[in-house]
Amino acid sequence: MQTSLFRSLLSLHLAVMLFGAAGVIGKYIAVGALSLVFGRTLFAAVSLAPLVNWRCVKATKNLASTLGNGALLAVHWLSFFASLQYAAVAFGLMGFATYPIFVALLEPWIFKLPRHRRDAWMAVMVVVGLLVMLSDAHWKDGSVKAVGMGIISGLSFALLTLNTRDQGKSRASTQVALIQNSVACLLLLPLVLYQGELYSINIKTWFLLALLGSVFTALSHSLFAYSLQRLPATLASLTASLEPVYGMGLAYIFLDEVVPFRAICGAAIVLSTTSIATYLHATHTKE
Repeated sequence: MQTSLFRSLLSLHLAVMLFGAAGVIGKYIAVGALSLVFGRTLFAAVSLAPLVNWRCVKATKNLASTLGNGALLAVHWLSFFASLQYAAVAFGLMGFATYPIFVALLEPWIFKLPRHRRDAWMAVMVVVGLLVMLSDAHWKDGSVKAVGMGIISGLSFALLTLNTRDQGKSRASTQVALIQNSVACLLLLPLVLYQGELYSINIKTWFLLALLGSVFTALSHSLFAYSLQRLPATLASLTASLEPVYGMGLAYIFLDEVVPFRAICGAAIVLSTTSIATYLHATHTKE
């Protein structure tokens, strides 16, 4: 039991570290968000296919839900990488940091669990933190847009997390990740072909997309799905709160992106609030 718990927690932390690094890698890839997400899901699916035990693959009972998961994954990454194109990595990551609050608010409603008044106060504190972070920002500098896209990314990932938790218990983690990435890739294919940017991508960019899809998507997604099958969604979201910390640190090291002091204060409010909220939910779940 202890060994299984350790493996689940280790898988979760490794997944979050890779999630945080993905934004930095995305900054290096000189393509639009649509082509980037398509390449990411394509190479993720290709990387995951050999790892799936096809003899144990179960038929999909709910096609609509499967397509919904793929669509949510596509929206999550499209909005996240779009946020990185508007401003520094930190702003998109802090918008995404609202993800645990969305989990805390939506989980009782979806799974018919008791509601708590503290969730509303936590949501208010997150809004306060975001306002502090953007208090000296201007619409023209892209910071507001980046945070907004990050919030959309957080909401879509919260829905994906809860839906994966509900349906992933009867499937292997690699199978869950393969299905979600394959569906997202197929849904994006008509759009990316219509856009036409794929035809001008060079070999170096394809290599970076392959790296993003295999290591920072296939591996991280499988690890995260594995942990969700054995840990509460609230505990997973608590750990996921570390993603902005990893991302901002890596952006400072590799991209020389310095976050303004006021933005750091707002980020601290958001991270503290989401950590407390998800910790309380995880504690309540154990009880």
